[in-house]
Amino acid sequence: MNKETFELIVIWSFILWMTGVIILFILLLRKFTFGKWDDTNPNPHFGETFAIPRGFFRGTLTLSLLFFVILFYIGDFYFDYGSGKLGELTTAFEMMLAFYFGAKVMHHLASNDKNKTKALIETLRKVNKVTPREKDDFEVDGAIG
Repeated sequence: MNKETFELIVIWSFILWMTGVIILFILLLRKFTFGKWDDTNPNPHFGETFAIPRGFFRGTLTLSLLFFVILFYIGDFYFDYGSGKLGELTTAFEMMLAFYFGAKVMHHLASNDKNKTKALIETLRKVNKVTPREKDDFEVDGAIG
């Protein structure tokens, strides 16, 4: 395989990949965004982007970048482009994965921490038989502070 053939493979791979992603996006739009939802059968993904299941866009971007990083590594392995751009692409991929999974971990930690705090407050209220407080002075309407 020569360099020109590989470049054609890369171009057609890009075209096929993007066509597949666009077709998948259109199918998801038809099913979730413009689907037949009513009060008895609500869309479970109503609050998400385009009412599509959560994580679709992040997952698609991650898989797309992974696909092209592997494709470019194969090209660099066979043809030794040696331009140094592959390292930058790898760094971008690593950063995207780090931010994606880092954000997910922080989200789960924060929600878990919030649930633990609520459970602790309820336990303390039961043990000490404390009722929720009335509004403090600073919480009344018109208070400035």
